Amino acid sequence: MCLAHILSNNSFKLNLYFRQSNPSFSDKIRDIRYCLRRNNMTIEMTFFCTQCGTKLSGKKPCRNCGFDIHSDMPYGDISPIGAGGYGFSDAVDDPRYAGYQGNKRKYIILFALILIIIIPAFLLLSGDLILDTEGITVIAVVSTMFILIAASAIRSTQRRGLEWTGSVVDKRLIGGKLNGPRLIVKRDNGKMIELPFKDNLVQYEYYKIGDVIKQHNKPNLRTLEKLDKRTDEILFCPSCAYLCDTRDNYCQACGSPLLKGK
Repeated sequence: MCLAHILSNNSFKLNLYFRQSNPSFSDKIRDIRYCLRRNNMTIEMTFFCTQCGTKLSGKKPCRNCGFDIHSDMPYGDISPIGAGGYGFSDAVDDPRYAGYQGNKRKYIILFALILIIIIPAFLLLSGDLILDTEGITVIAVVSTMFILIAASAIRSTQRRGLEWTGSVVDKRLIGGKLNGPRLIVKRDNGKMIELPFKDNLVQYEYYKIGDVIKQHNKPNLRTLEKLDKRTDEILFCPSCAYLCDTRDNYCQACGSPLLKGK
């Protein structure tokens, strides 16, 4: 089955790939990455040093620690297996998460302001709107709508929630937008919950039945973390969800610390 064809069509076929194929999760991830690169379906985002988190200048080695992620063997003979460590990370209060969310809020505000200016200007220039009482009312309504949407998006980056730990007791891979893949988790208090993953099958496959997981719900960090990451080769950035190597300490896309054990 051609992964490039699967990925360029729809998530249901990707469901079938994960459900029917026999390779391990790591092999599937490696297969997907290879097909994406081969078919020019992905953009490698490397803006930060993965070892110290310093912002990079082009494709040059890190000016702080000297690490060169663009070299042929950036990690040398270090295996990704075991690099993820065991235990929940103590980096959850790192100020870089607040920095990422702060930048995200700035972009939300900027995008909302651009829409508030561009849409009325376009309507005025096209002649579909004139500056009479009705036109001003329309501009006010449109502007208010975008302000409310921006406010809601900003608030979602700041809200706290209940933090909990639990175990994955089952996985359900069901097609359709309303019944997508989900984990069945038993919290430590005995309560059973379902965690939907929408169309994110890679993250869904990352978790296995029996995994102990923790839900972090801090103002600047809302993510799941696996307790035992020793057999994994990849980690998801807790801020932007970029797929990272377990030998990395920081996300190469946004510079946020990765949640690793010891």
